[in-house]
Amino acid sequence: MCGICGELRFDNTKISDVRKSAMLDSISDRGPDYTGQYQDKNIFLGHQRLSVIDISEKSNQPMEDEGLIIVFNGVIFNYKELRSILIKEGYKFFSDGDTEVILKSYRHFGEDLVYHLDGVFSFSIFNKDTRELFCARDRLGIKPFYYIYTSDSFTFASNTKALLDKNEDLSIDSESLHYQFTLHSVVPAPNTIISVIQKLEPGFFVKIDAKGMLTKHKYYSFNHIKINRKISEQKILDETERLLLKAIEKRFYTADVDVGVLLSGGLDSSLIVAMAAKLNLSDINTFSIGFPTIGSEEGDEFYYSDLVAKKFKTNHHKYNITLDKLFESLDEVIRVMPEPMFSQDSAAFYLLAKEVSTKQKVVLSGQGADELFGGYFWYKKMLNAKGRESVRFAQYYFDRNHDEYKKIITKNYANKNYSLDLLNVLFSKQRDDIDFIDKVLRIDLSTLIIDDPVKRVDSMTMSWGLETRVPYLDIELVEFLSSIASESKLEYDGKYYLKKIAEKYLDKELIYREKFYFPVPPLKVIENKFFNYVKSILLSDECSDRGVYNRDYIDLLLQNPNSDFTKLNGNTLWHLALFERWMQLNTDS
Repeated sequence: MCGICGELRFDNTKISDVRKSAMLDSISDRGPDYTGQYQDKNIFLGHQRLSVIDISEKSNQPMEDEGLIIVFNGVIFNYKELRSILIKEGYKFFSDGDTEVILKSYRHFGEDLVYHLDGVFSFSIFNKDTRELFCARDRLGIKPFYYIYTSDSFTFASNTKALLDKNEDLSIDSESLHYQFTLHSVVPAPNTIISVIQKLEPGFFVKIDAKGMLTKHKYYSFNHIKINRKISEQKILDETERLLLKAIEKRFYTADVDVGVLLSGGLDSSLIVAMAAKLNLSDINTFSIGFPTIGSEEGDEFYYSDLVAKKFKTNHHKYNITLDKLFESLDEVIRVMPEPMFSQDSAAFYLLAKEVSTKQKVVLSGQGADELFGGYFWYKKMLNAKGRESVRFAQYYFDRNHDEYKKIITKNYANKNYSLDLLNVLFSKQRDDIDFIDKVLRIDLSTLIIDDPVKRVDSMTMSWGLETRVPYLDIELVEFLSSIASESKLEYDGKYYLKKIAEKYLDKELIYREKFYFPVPPLKVIENKFFNYVKSILLSDECSDRGVYNRDYIDLLLQNPNSDFTKLNGNTLWHLALFERWMQLNTDS
């Protein structure tokens, strides 16, 4: 994985060296191995490389081939198969990586190349002859793509920081603010919290011609997937196991560097380790992190991660993070977020990646299993609820309803229930012949997951140049499980099929224990210097001048810092402080 950026101008002005340098600096953490850039007249393309596949200089970027120039972030798992097809068509290759395969696939297939790619990606290809730019994002949006489009230019990057210094109006978008505080910090594409910045939707590509005309095309959705109601349970288990093994195997083998596993001790990451052992992948490094326990809030799962590491003889590394170390890192964690992210475990992934990146460049992680296999507790509650689909969803997913939102947020930003309106639209776009809970999981996988756990893991680990791969979101596996009626997935408190498969690999003690939602206790039970930190943020002149929060509500929370929790057990005080601090660190400066 890497960092990409670029700008195509339509006003015949040259991109300044200062501007180019600032953009490259803003994505430098994502790719510390090589810095590359291309400029010609009104186009600039920049790249920060993390060398994982074909680590030679032949695969440095921007890469040019017969008038096409690419910058690419991601990995194409079937690049060797595509390369063989293209060689038979007469194409000659000068490198051994996946970047050149994308470039030549674009020459051969045109914009239809996206249908041939099995991988996670965001890339831009510039055609020197037509002066057009083609940009695409993978089917599930696992790799980020932010952009600003104006009458003068189209500017893009792997994070928002490359776009925040464009002297644009960095005002808060009211619609996105509602999503931020209702969908537990999910702001679905194309929105971001900053009005002028957008992100390309998952499964979309855009074309920008020399005159600045932008056209956007959706090339992927779940609506082609029908529910197979005749398939037997044994067939479901066999095919799911086969596809998951395949997903893990290709994520280990599509790399010219060692690959490890982030092992939390939960079912999802433990099963990845167990299956890797079945695939005879020896000398696997595994990594776990823990925080101090506060009261009844446990800060680690070391007991279970130790069991898994011992059983499968991994090279296990544990990191105990002290309160002081966590506290000292808070501003760093918030600063590297491309958008405000409320989840406590952002800090966990950031601090874990800081340690892991000193040992390797690529790891696997268990994100996506809950959304794919129906693992969250609220799915069952939604299923048993009554009323309109969007209302059933909102009742158990929203951090707060609109009336509660209006108590926190000033009337300047609280004039419409955008989140419920969004849900109505999302449900209306689902197939008519699938059940409610099937729609819920598809909305999660196509829209919500990308801007919560996936974005969180990508941005936190890539801030240390650590590539994280997510086998549970392999597109073949996702499509197969999306063809299985979701209500059956909710048995055994969720993840029925994954648990049945896991019985072949793991002890039942681990499989059937109560689900542990990884916490960072000091950011949930806020006290002492952590309380002073959030207090100083929320009582600052910057916060007051921004005019987002109702002051009376802030005062009430500060008097009772651990009294207001969301449905998913997030501390409202931490949410408010994090959002304000993100604005201070990333837009005010």
